[in-house]
Amino acid sequence: MWRLIKRGFTGGIVIAAAFAGFAVFLYLLYRFVKLMRPKKQREQRILAHRFYKASGRGRAAYLILCLEKALQFYQQDFTAWEWLLRKLWSITDNPENNWMDAWLDSIGVLLPSMVLTNHHGSAVSEEIGKAQNLYTQAGTAMIVINTILDSVYTMVGGWSPNTSMHDPDALDYIDSVEETMKQFEVPLPSSEIIQRLLSEQKGSAFGDPFDGLPFSALSDKK
Repeated sequence: MWRLIKRGFTGGIVIAAAFAGFAVFLYLLYRFVKLMRPKKQREQRILAHRFYKASGRGRAAYLILCLEKALQFYQQDFTAWEWLLRKLWSITDNPENNWMDAWLDSIGVLLPSMVLTNHHGSAVSEEIGKAQNLYTQAGTAMIVINTILDSVYTMVGGWSPNTSMHDPDALDYIDSVEETMKQFEVPLPSSEIIQRLLSEQKGSAFGDPFDGLPFSALSDKK
């Protein structure tokens, strides 16, 4: 009798342990699915993003177009900003081997975070002085302008020779700029221009050089 009771008790323990193990397995599976869900959602968002298949240069061009829309919305003197806009647009058509470093060097010293915090000491170049005047007179418009300038610069700065096909990280900068523009009710570039850009500037990584000025409001000044 005692042996039967002992065997039954032992069997109960085994069964309980099996159920406990299965419960742990289900919990771990639930945690795994829960952790993977945000990753899957991000992948789906990336694949559905309208700029997913746009080249790096095409994405940069779009952010420059956003800057132009902000300048127009805040009624900035487009002529006064033209020199800086042309420096920004040079990223689309520079065919040189060091085009990226050259662009980053020329734009980096003109970022609002550099110009308005006086990191240059007493030696201020003519371009830095011009940029300082532009940013100062822009007033509260600089909230949007700075977001766009910083985003396009940081996005390009993150590129490297081994940048993956259709680099998804750059899409976060585009989303951030669009969110800021919507928050301050600044209109986005027209759908017609965006569709032209997307249809013409597809490609992995950086993409081939192209003339970006036909997309720009500066084309009206030719």
